[in-house]
Amino acid sequence: MQVSIYEFVKQKLITHGVDRTRDGLVTIENKYLFLGFVHLERAVRNADFDAVQRRVKIIDERVHSLGKRHLIVFAYMYLYFSDGTPKKTHAEITTNDGTVLRSVEYRRAVTSEERLIADWGRLLFERCGDSLLRAVYASKV
Repeated sequence: MQVSIYEFVKQKLITHGVDRTRDGLVTIENKYLFLGFVHLERAVRNADFDAVQRRVKIIDERVHSLGKRHLIVFAYMYLYFSDGTPKKTHAEITTNDGTVLRSVEYRRAVTSEERLIADWGRLLFERCGDSLLRAVYASKV
């Protein structure tokens, strides 16, 4: 039996830790914010980078209007930990002619657009994810 997209998104957000803090719970308790994540999941499933960017912008505007700007970190994590992220990266090998070889394994065959989405999420998360997560966990009850 296939789970609904709403339940799938909720479970994925929970695996990212939204249920561990008062602020984090807002992402699944606020119906408009949660719906933003559902739309983000649809854009990810369609492997539409432009739609993903639009959805992240909408989520950013919603968390900002709630006074919880730091919750955008969950959108970054949502993208970073998607199917477009490599399961395993093998060591880089430099050949005699200076070429660098690096191989990665994915959980399934992924398109270049899916990799782009995951790489963009990783980039955003690596830029500011730690500081945003500190703000999220500062609201721990």
